[in-house]
Amino acid sequence: MKSRHVVIPLFAAIVLTAACTTNVKKPTADQNPPPSEAFSKFGRFELKPINTVEGCDKQHGADVALRAIQDRMTDRLGGVIATWNKKSAPAGSRKLIVEPICSDAKLVGTSARIWGGAFAGSSAIVLKVRYVDAATGKTIAEPVFYQRASAMGAAWTFGATDRDMLKRIVDLVTDYAVGNYMVATGGPTGL
Repeated sequence: MKSRHVVIPLFAAIVLTAACTTNVKKPTADQNPPPSEAFSKFGRFELKPINTVEGCDKQHGADVALRAIQDRMTDRLGGVIATWNKKSAPAGSRKLIVEPICSDAKLVGTSARIWGGAFAGSSAIVLKVRYVDAATGKTIAEPVFYQRASAMGAAWTFGATDRDMLKRIVDLVTDYAVGNYMVATGGPTGL
């Protein structure tokens, strides 16, 4: 009889701990390599919507996360690209296509965070952004970006760090684009 009193709580602890895990494939490096050429070598730019078809491992809350990221990316990176497109480009100048690609995503929602706290697990997102010369199809750069909201930190903030993670990844993507406009230098992955 005593063994049941030990086994049941132990089993419950294992189940709850397993629920905390977030299996998002992190990048292996903390720095993205520079593009093969500076983005200013192009005269026209196009920002595509986030590609969720090409190998996107969507976990719980991924669709909500990706919609929020898309909205922020359209505003933030889209605004930068609109500014670049307003500059007078010589006739026949090359076009650079910017395509964000979801690699992995998990977002713990506010209600799950309030009711489950840290046991709801961490939130994390991995985006790859492919920069392609439209005329040749050559990939100019393919940086990878990663952001995470820890389970405990998100529990203490009632999910604020989960939501802030979405803003931070868009900032990383935008900073990479701006930082590699004049000179190809690379940039952080966010790891």
